[in-house]
This record gives sequence, structure tokens and C-alpha cells, in this order.
Amino acid sequence: MKEIQAAVLTKLNEPLEIKKLNSRKLLAGQVLVKIAYSGICRSQLMEIQGHRGHDKWLPHLLGHEGSGEVIDVGRGVKKVKKGDEVVLSWIKSSGLESEEIKYDEVENDQVINSGKITTFSNYSVISENRIIKKPKVLNLKEAVLFGCALPTGAGMVLNESTMNKDSKVLVIGLGGVGLSAIAALLSLDINKIVAVDITKKKLDLVSSWGVENTINLKDNNFSKKFKNIYPEGADFCFESAGQVSTIETAFSLINSSGKVVFA
Repeated sequence: MKEIQAAVLTKLNEPLEIKKLNSRKLLAGQVLVKIAYSGICRSQLMEIQGHRGHDKWLPHLLGHEGSGEVIDVGRGVKKVKKGDEVVLSWIKSSGLESEEIKYDEVENDQVINSGKITTFSNYSVISENRIIKKPKVLNLKEAVLFGCALPTGAGMVLNESTMNKDSKVLVIGLGGVGLSAIAALLSLDINKIVAVDITKKKLDLVSSWGVENTINLKDNNFSKKFKNIYPEGADFCFESAGQVSTIETAFSLINSSGKVVFA
């Protein structure tokens, strides 16, 4: 049993509550991890704000991307061992799928629910198939990006498109996912890229990476500037702002045979 401090969602659209929890005996396929870093994804914010509708699992933990060190393993776990540094991801990989994970609140013995992975705590019990052993070339701070942002953003580029070096590419939204898409495009030597966001700092960042064309979506001359670059529209658009308006914009900016991929 391990005493844990965790940020718990008790009511929708209200601040998370810091609670002391006790972990239970590890079951088959479960791994106890000391969390070093956690990311926070927009999907988690949506869940907190109640945008996913009724939540039958309240109260529960959150967080689906992180990094840390293995403290203990349950029966049948072969992928990692005590002392291993690991990446934690919502994306399923090899290993056992554990039973549902639950904690007990210290003060009133209330049962606190958990998904197969949670990271908003100093220690978390995580299903083996949501864990990847961290490559030595990564430090724990950088490794957290491989839990969600990089595989999602780069995955859109690598798995959902058939581009070549002459493809005209548009990326809308330069958060963690959009920046990861840009990084993947540059790694493939795709150089016809237009990056779109509403934040100058982010546009300046990708310019420093080598993206030649950036446009602020709030620019009054946005449409004219875009058409000056891609008169016929883009061949591929990767949309990661996640707004109805930006998804609609994405479809309006591709050519007649273009493709939109959005996360």
C-alpha cells in the first residue's frame, strides 16, 4: 500500500481537489509508477469542464500522458521492472490490460475511480499496456511529450497521409499536437508548409524551425495571403485547434482532391 497525493475530479466544471489516497495491492498487469512529469491535454480539460456529458465515474483521477519510474509491478508484468524509467501513454501497446484501478481515500474511505492510466498524482497505478520503457537518449521531462502530443501530431502525418516533397501542406493550430505535426513534416523534408495559429509566438517558433509561410488566423487579410501561397488550395491539411470553426476553415482551404486530417 502506498499513500498518494492526487488531484481528483469530484464535480464537473469545478476545481480538482487534492486528496490523500491509499493504493491497493497490485493486481495482475498493474504497475506502480512514481510520476516525474505529467502533461495535460485538451481532452482532459473538456472532461473537467463537463463537455463530455454525464460522468458516471465521479470521483476519479485524470491525466493520460506522463513519465516516471517504476516502483513495483503486479503479477504477470514482464515489460518493465522496478527502477525502470518509463513513458506513460493513453495509447495501448504491448503488455497486459489490467482490471479497473481503484484507490481508497484516506480520510473517509471513499472509493476513488481511475482509468487504466492517470498521471495527476505523485504515484499512480497504471496498466502495463499503457507503459513504454523510456529510451536512454530521452530525459524524463522530454519523454512526457511521447505520451500524447508527439504520437498524435506526428501520427497524423506518418499514418494518415500519402505525401511527397511536392505536396502543399497546411497545419492549423500550433499546440502540442500541431507542433508535433510540423516536426514530423520537417523530418520528411516536406518544405511546402503553411502554418496557421492565432499566437504570434507560436508562429515565430515554427518560422525558426524553417517553416517559410505562417499566417495569423486573426489577420484581416488571411484569405488573400493564403491564396497568394496556394492559389488552388492545399493538398493536405492537419487541423489540431479542435474548434468547429477551424475544422470548417480547414475544409475550405483544401483543393478539390485535398484531404483534411484532424485531431
